[in-house]
Amino acid sequence: MNAFETPSEFRAAFDTLLAGTHRQLRVYDHDLGLLDIDQAPRHAALRALCVAGGGRRIELLLDDISRVASNHPRLMQLVRDFGHVLEIRRADPDEPRPDQAFVLSDRHGVLLRADKAAVHGLLHPDDPGRATILHQEFDSMWQRSPSRVSATKLGL
Repeated sequence: MNAFETPSEFRAAFDTLLAGTHRQLRVYDHDLGLLDIDQAPRHAALRALCVAGGGRRIELLLDDISRVASNHPRLMQLVRDFGHVLEIRRADPDEPRPDQAFVLSDRHGVLLRADKAAVHGLLHPDDPGRATILHQEFDSMWQRSPSRVSATKLGL
């Protein structure tokens, strides 16, 4: 277990978790602002997961998807190129949502912030018990999510 207090420590913890992800990455947060997900090393790691195939999945569940397309062009390119692997959805605003934000890596890694409005939290690189509970919570919210982010704009 590793504690983090600052945005840079949070991103370093995310990078550690991402580097250890082999099959599935799940993120639940208010938005992607703290992750700095379009930075080259993170983008490369996400792309490597997408390209590897073999049933790999990246699922991003956000309370606010309004700025994803404008603030994360590299991520949107991954959604366009690998929509079968990478999906972004908006959490159902009419259903209760947890105050905590979390990232799940495979079936054992957890990055947890007890409050979406705060940066501090804990990295649990190998905590299958905690991961199982959060996967169940994520599954429930994912199934109820009403909309997804599309990489293409349709117009008439």
